[in-house]
Amino acid sequence: MLRSVATRRIARLRLPIALLTASLLASLSGCGLLGGDDAGSTGTQNTGGAVEKSKIRVGVLPVVDVAPFYYALEQGYFAKEGLEVEPVVVASGKASIDGATGGDIDIAFASYPAPLLAQSTKTVDFKIVADALTAKQGHIVVVALPDSPLKKATDAPGKKIAITQRNTMTDLAPMSILKTEGVDYSQVQFVPMSFPDMIPAMQNHTVDGAVVVEPWVTTAMKKVGAVPVFDGASGPTAEMPMSGYVAVSKFTNANPKTIAAFQRALTKAQSEATDRSKIEPMFVKYAKVDQETAKLVTVATYSTSLEANRIQRVANLMQEFDVIKGKLDVSAMILSPATNK
Repeated sequence: MLRSVATRRIARLRLPIALLTASLLASLSGCGLLGGDDAGSTGTQNTGGAVEKSKIRVGVLPVVDVAPFYYALEQGYFAKEGLEVEPVVVASGKASIDGATGGDIDIAFASYPAPLLAQSTKTVDFKIVADALTAKQGHIVVVALPDSPLKKATDAPGKKIAITQRNTMTDLAPMSILKTEGVDYSQVQFVPMSFPDMIPAMQNHTVDGAVVVEPWVTTAMKKVGAVPVFDGASGPTAEMPMSGYVAVSKFTNANPKTIAAFQRALTKAQSEATDRSKIEPMFVKYAKVDQETAKLVTVATYSTSLEANRIQRVANLMQEFDVIKGKLDVSAMILSPATNK
């Protein structure tokens, strides 16, 4: 079934489909996106009073999850809340988390395993400020070249599969699916590397397959004819929360109005992200991905609410595979707009 899906997606390359998303590459310059007014400027719509800190730094990764964040910047939603936001593009979730822990970043975007793991070790107290993206089928996929010996999930033991890093969604999601299907995931050799390196690694047979997220799923299919082996957002990981924005409790406690202003602006942008005509220009302008490829990218769900029971699924998944020792109560980390006044 997945192969037929892949065939249909490639066949649609010439159609004017309004499904565009892209990876916000690490080479993006955050400064060029800042167009808002300073706190206290005329036209501010901050209804909660003056924010405690008007200029904040937000760590973001080169992934599709943060597209609404850039849309909020472009539309001046943060500025209208009295915030001047500087995006700081980092290479990994760990780098974003480390930046927040060290005080270089005020709010950190990350794939959930990174902050949840840090929280579980009790080295830092994180609060989840906003949910970012929920995966749907086609967003995170194990792919391989047509001539690879990796053709189905049961072929995975003994094979080399590229991932971004251990203890992330790129290995946890596939392991969960393999375990459900009775496949010995412990025999899979996961090879960490960056997304851009995965396609060449498959071509030179350094790896048998790769776990990629959009837009790399579509890029791999279009560029080298990669085919899906199995979907990482299916079965036990269907509609799994993938990422969010977090901050250390020291910052959230000292700046509740700043956090509330950030939440309002981001929620507005993420609610508007369902309208592709509004958010597509952001992908084209900042992602540097050709329009033909971008139109085929599977668009996941941008969250507009912050629900502990959903994000708890990620913590439970991490506990299942011994990434987290003991149970982590995610509800204690949630900083919802309703309680953040």
